[in-house]
Amino acid sequence: MSNEHHEREIGAVILAAGMGERLQDKRWPKPLARVAGMSLLERTGRTLRAAGLKGTMVVVVGHRGEEVVEFIRDRKLDVRVVENSEYLRGNATSVLAALPYVPERFVVAMVDHIYSPESVRSMLSCSGSFVAAIDTTPMYADPDEATRVRVRGGLVTDFGKGIEPYDALDTGLFLCSRSALEQIRTDTDGELTWNAFKRAWLESGREIHACDISGAPWIDVDSQQELKRAPEAILDWAASGSDGFVSRHLNRKLSRRITRVLLRTPITADQASVLSFLVASVSAGLLARGAWGTGGLLVQLSSVLDGCDGEVARARLQSSPRGAVFDATLDRWSDALMLSGMASGARSRPSTLAAYAALSGALLVPYTRAKMESEFGKMPPELTRFGATRDVRLAVLALGALLRQPTATLVALGIAGNLEVARRLWGLRHAGRFGESPMTE
Repeated sequence: MSNEHHEREIGAVILAAGMGERLQDKRWPKPLARVAGMSLLERTGRTLRAAGLKGTMVVVVGHRGEEVVEFIRDRKLDVRVVENSEYLRGNATSVLAALPYVPERFVVAMVDHIYSPESVRSMLSCSGSFVAAIDTTPMYADPDEATRVRVRGGLVTDFGKGIEPYDALDTGLFLCSRSALEQIRTDTDGELTWNAFKRAWLESGREIHACDISGAPWIDVDSQQELKRAPEAILDWAASGSDGFVSRHLNRKLSRRITRVLLRTPITADQASVLSFLVASVSAGLLARGAWGTGGLLVQLSSVLDGCDGEVARARLQSSPRGAVFDATLDRWSDALMLSGMASGARSRPSTLAAYAALSGALLVPYTRAKMESEFGKMPPELTRFGATRDVRLAVLALGALLRQPTATLVALGIAGNLEVARRLWGLRHAGRFGESPMTE
């Protein structure tokens, strides 16, 4: 790797040396406290990597550092450990201890702050030798506990726990220049907190640029109460941004409750996908036997569970193309089984013919989306906002079973699914608005 490429990489310093007295548990040091099935240390590292950081990641340890180091070794975490013997003087000593090991541009992250990869990416898009991620409309942070910030013209002018008035809260996330920070290193033997270092930076005439991540779900996990509230912030950004109508208004309200439980267990996202498939398979068998009520309820339960796998993967920062393909494949099998089950249960030729049309729509709706995203990079919002998405189709299937109208349901699904495909194909006439001209196979 060339030196030039190395300098373009962005690294990170994770501050994990403090005592964390308010959250401290005799069983483990604060960096190893678990939130939604994962330690704070692992969550911080995965968040930064998911945001695109590829440079060296340094974890600075101090209090009960041996336990943290052992944990890092056992988990084979891709980090460099730096021990800070001066951690009692303040967390700025941890930043300074890590400077020799990070690239020119690096993120400073508090191990006890939880935020989304999108928030980190927003900050990385900002320029300046010292950038502070702030939040002008905090959702979860307590203004009485967090560091407050004053901002003028996009620059931080003051900060502190109790300043009045204030414009935003400090999120505990920063983007820094190593060479710039080295210029203001202090040899004082007294207290050297990160806030004190920032104040010295401003007093030297330098600037701290403010990057507003307004309303982003983040939280400072500094107490047992905040530890209990943290999963809600995580689930806020773990929800899919491409839900259909039924998922937005019904399924997500239920799937989040289930996901909260799953995150406290070893169950993986793939296993959640398999669980949804198994429920769909059972529902198909019940529909084939004419058990419309129970079969219909299980169809809807399968649809709800289908949202849990993605929530688990995103909450644990383990989303992957492999997992997406696995989930999509099981969804197609589930669709085929449930539609076939309804057709078998109806025991009529019209139902069988209608099932062919319903199945073609169920296969082509996700296919056209995947193909359009592959060719154009995204689906235009007008083609996804209202349509026969999977959550809508399964809700219709469940309702039709409960009403004991299998033939009419299959006809409706066949018409709706194939009209949705036709609508998307018709939308390609405006392909130039969201990508290049469509390619042919």
